[in-house]
Formats: sequence, C-alpha cells, structure tokens
Amino acid sequence: MNDAPESQDSSFLSLPVSESLPKFEWVWVGCATVLGVASVIFGWAALAVVFLSLLACFGLMFFHSRSRQRSVAEARIMYRRYRDELERSEEMWKSKQQEADETAAAFSLMRDGVVMISNDLRIVLINPAARRLLDLDPDQWLANRPFAEVVRIPKLNQALSRVLGEDESQKLLIEVTTETVVLPVDVRIDRILRGVSGSLLMGLRDVTDAQLVESMRREFIANVSHELKTPLAAIKGYAETVEDAMIDDPESAVHFMAQIQDQCLTLETLVADMMELARAQAGRRHFKLGAVSITRTVENSLLAHQMIADQKGVKLVSSAAHPDPLIYSDPDATLTIVNNLISNAVSYTPQGGTVTVSSRQAGRFVALIVEDNGVGIPEMEQERIFERFYRVEKNRETGDGGTGIGLALVKNLVVTMGGEVRVKSISGEGACFEVLLPRFEPDAS
Repeated sequence: MNDAPESQDSSFLSLPVSESLPKFEWVWVGCATVLGVASVIFGWAALAVVFLSLLACFGLMFFHSRSRQRSVAEARIMYRRYRDELERSEEMWKSKQQEADETAAAFSLMRDGVVMISNDLRIVLINPAARRLLDLDPDQWLANRPFAEVVRIPKLNQALSRVLGEDESQKLLIEVTTETVVLPVDVRIDRILRGVSGSLLMGLRDVTDAQLVESMRREFIANVSHELKTPLAAIKGYAETVEDAMIDDPESAVHFMAQIQDQCLTLETLVADMMELARAQAGRRHFKLGAVSITRTVENSLLAHQMIADQKGVKLVSSAAHPDPLIYSDPDATLTIVNNLISNAVSYTPQGGTVTVSSRQAGRFVALIVEDNGVGIPEMEQERIFERFYRVEKNRETGDGGTGIGLALVKNLVVTMGGEVRVKSISGEGACFEVLLPRFEPDAS
C-alpha cells in the first residue's frame, strides 16, 4: 500500500518529524546564551536578566516545538491508521457489492420463480421468472404492493394465509392462464423469517415438461401393455385349442402350434426392438463407431428381405452409389436402420409394387434413400410416424403389421449417429424415406 503525500491531505502533517526547532531559533538561543554568560562575567546584571529571560522564552519555544512535533507525529500515525482502515473498509464494501451483484444476477437468471413476501403479505422481492410464471408485467413496479392485489389466484392467496396462520409449508399445483397457453405451475411456500419483513418465501416451477414426460410414460406403458397383451392372448387361445385338438384333429393342432410360434416370434421381435431403442436413447457411448460400407449393408438387408418380398410379389431394386460411400456409424445400428426401412416399405407396398434402395453423396453426409410405390402416408400423419407404437389407421388394414416402434427406432439411431431422417409421401402414391448419416473421414476418425 503506497502512502500519498501528506501535503495533499493536511498542511500541518507536512512538518518533518526529525526536526526539533528551526535554525534561526537555534541561532538566537546560542547568541542569548553567549550574551548571558558575558553579562555575568563582566557584571552586566540588567543585561544578564534580559538575556536570561530571552533564553527562558526560547527554551519554552523549544519545548513547545518538541511537543508540537510529537503531536504531529501522533496525528500522522493516526491518519495512516484511519486511511488504512478506510481502504480496508472500501475493499470490503467492493467485495460485498460484487457479491450482491452476483446474487442479484443469479436471482434474475434463475429458471424457477422466487417471491419473498412480508408478514403483511406484501411483495418484498420478485425475480423475472416469477413474473413470467404468474403472467405479470415484466416492467411493472411491484415492491411493497399487496400480493393478493397483484396476483388474483384465490388458491395461492389462501395458501399464503395458511402458512402465516399454521406456520407450516404449503405445496400446491396451480394453473396460470396466459394469452397463449395454460401453464401448470408447482408452488411451494415456506416461512423463513419471523421479523417484520421477508418472512415468506415462495418458489414456483413450470412443470409442463414434467407433465408431458409423465404423460408419455403412461402412454408408453399402455402401448407396451397392449402390444404384449395381443400376442399373449393369441398364444393362450392357440394353446387351449391345441390341447383340445391334439387327439381329435392333429392337423389343426400343428397349424395352431405354428401360430403360437409366430406369436412368440412377434414377442421376441418386440422385446428386441425395445432393447435396441433403449440402447439408441442411451447415447453414443454404447456404440462402436467406425467406417461402415453402406452398399454392403444394403446388400445384406435386401438379401434378408428377398424371400418376404417374393412372397408378396414386391420387387426389390438396388441402386448404390459408386464408389462405395463409407459412413461413420455403428455397423449393427446401420443394419437395423436399413432393415427397418426396407421391411416397412415391403409391408406397405401391395403386390406388383417396387421398393428401390439407393445411396448418394450429400456434402459431409451420405444419403440412404428407400422409396416405394405403396399406400403412402397422409401428410397430417407424417410428423407422428416416428413416435413409438404409432400406426396410421389406414395402413393397418393394408400393411402386414409390426412392433410399432420400427420408425421410432430408426429416428433415434440416426440422431444418435449424428444424422437426420426425412420423409416425403403422398397418400396412395408411395413414400420416400431419406436418411443422412455422417460420411467417414479417415483423418477425422
């Protein structure tokens, strides 16, 4: 810490501490002493008295000067102490100011709403998130205004009164109607102080996403239950029929046993697809990413679906790009994507139709295109076909059925690989699915 020149702060502090008397005072004291001694020696009594008086005066001046110097030195020491204390106080104030600014910034940027309310139910503090969740004017001055006057939600105001009266925290769910939507808001009110002000703290959280997730969870469980219930019911019915026909009608028993096997395969496929979907949603860390030949993957998938296509009278056509494009993907995930797209196209293409599979370079991606001339997908349904267990009602009659999560699995796998999936379709004229997967770059891998 550097000391500033004292002449800038106080004029009396500019006197040097090391000096006692000015030089002219020393000269006069010396002369008076000499004259006094000479007067005594030569008998100049009156002159001696005068000079001794002068000597006494200068002695008093000397002691006064020493006293003044000590006072100045003490004043300078006190001044330095006060200045150091002032600087420490200033640093502490700046630190507290910075903490207050950071707290205010965090308070303003919180996603959850916070309202502090006094004992007389007046607003002490409110952050922007609370204004938004309570549908209040963001620029309106609300400090010290009655909460019930600002927020006209009887359920919320009653909860505030109960907290004051019963001294217990309150939890409740309210709905705030805005100009565009109805927001479900979870509210918790706690008593934090028992002083004059700031005694209640209200926390608000938008639970729209949480309710959506809960709704999706319930829908998923319901869909899974339905999908499992159908083949299980069929297996149970066929098993009972086989038991009755085992002796009287062996041929029918064999037929029903085949049906049981088909339903078991359906269950096995459903479980496998659900496990693969869970793996896709878990992230890239569960995949072995590397160079994958899209042409070889398509050939393997077409070979696996050739028999089913021949039975339906559907023609499979491959038009691969040259040279063979390599993608940066997981081999098993890529095969699952291609299998689901081809299987879906074959299922919803009637006899005499054609399914064409092709690939091409698309910038930093490789595009895989699966196109058919089957029943197509209505435009209003195209956004929902990638949802789990969603089926287009019209296609249920024409298609061969499936687990209902094939396209959802495709989309999740493609997104996990860093790609994109698109669909173009006109009802009754077929559908075209285009999957973009990252191109393999040897240097980047």
